Amino acid sequence: MSDFSLKLKTTLSDFRNVAIDTIEEGPRQVPRSEGNNTVNVTFGKVRNGLTNVCPSRNFEAYKKSFFSHFSELNRYLTLCSSPQSFRSAWNLRSEKLNNFDAEKLISEGAQLIPANENSRVFRCEQQGVLYGPKKRLILGVRHSEGNYGDSLNQVAEFKYQPPTDCSGFLRYRFCHYLSEKLDVPYILLVIMWFEYRINDNLNQLFIIAPAKIINKNNQLKNLNKNLHKPLELQLIDRKEAAEALLVLDSRKDSLENIIFREPLSDSLSREWSYNNISSGEKGKKVKRWAKENGKKCPGNLCQNKPFKDFPLSKLAFGHIISQKWAKAFTYLLKSVHHPDNLYLTCSNCNSSLSDKFPSSDLRDSIINTGTIGDWIRDKEHQIKSL
Repeated sequence: MSDFSLKLKTTLSDFRNVAIDTIEEGPRQVPRSEGNNTVNVTFGKVRNGLTNVCPSRNFEAYKKSFFSHFSELNRYLTLCSSPQSFRSAWNLRSEKLNNFDAEKLISEGAQLIPANENSRVFRCEQQGVLYGPKKRLILGVRHSEGNYGDSLNQVAEFKYQPPTDCSGFLRYRFCHYLSEKLDVPYILLVIMWFEYRINDNLNQLFIIAPAKIINKNNQLKNLNKNLHKPLELQLIDRKEAAEALLVLDSRKDSLENIIFREPLSDSLSREWSYNNISSGEKGKKVKRWAKENGKKCPGNLCQNKPFKDFPLSKLAFGHIISQKWAKAFTYLLKSVHHPDNLYLTCSNCNSSLSDKFPSSDLRDSIINTGTIGDWIRDKEHQIKSL
């Protein structure tokens, strides 16, 4: 079983155990525009809900539906609008769209999609939450003007109340739990539609945008207390959504011998890029940390000598894919200085590699020692403190 499959299976099991052990019976109040709805939570309802949301049997079938869910979601990204245009559509506060407003939305990056009965997303339905295969995960949420807590803040964050049933509560919290435990943002669609009459058959237009679940109020800290709380969401652009879904898709195949790395944030990637650590204090901190923590040179010219045996001036940052190779294949230029392409080595071993690719032995040694990106993921605070 691959590392990701094991992680996903463990996440399912852990959530079931936490839910069964901590959720208490009793009424929960869910706000609605017309007043609170009461949902009576019982142990039986919790167990029944868990059977569907995170089943304990037939993991391979669950994994297949998991990837099928996000594969379907990914196909909708091409039709998504910009966060700015979606915000403008939200702020229209109207169920109807006129030509003037439509043109404004389009100029801001909106894609206005006619209703289509063959699509679950572009179908006019009043049900607020749109589910994926077997109703295990959330594919999207439908927004209509006048929803309870109907507000979108300055950084495109908003809350979406849960369905008024125990399974809906569990699904909300489990999708959030997945996001936290898998270290990949949970992406879903936010859907709005307007009346826009073209003819008798075309009279509804949709606008959709990707959003991610955020943990602003740390709702997972107390599952029982926060079981019935709304999802906290933030609109994002297509690029961010596509990158998150690409990470998930890369986990689909069972590659037992490959170590998957979660992507570094853009800010960390820039902060610890080659240009920022090849000289100056930041690079010295990395070198000092490696010396103090028993790291060794991955090269064999020095016979894997410990870094502590070298002065800082004799340590260098090597590129797994060389700078010259990146210049020859220019699509690599954007990532050649990324921390995941960098490793610490002694000057002699670095010079001996020149513009060649590392041998399989050197590559294995780099993986065992860690790239700069690996060190930043695990020990950033230690490195910064030196």
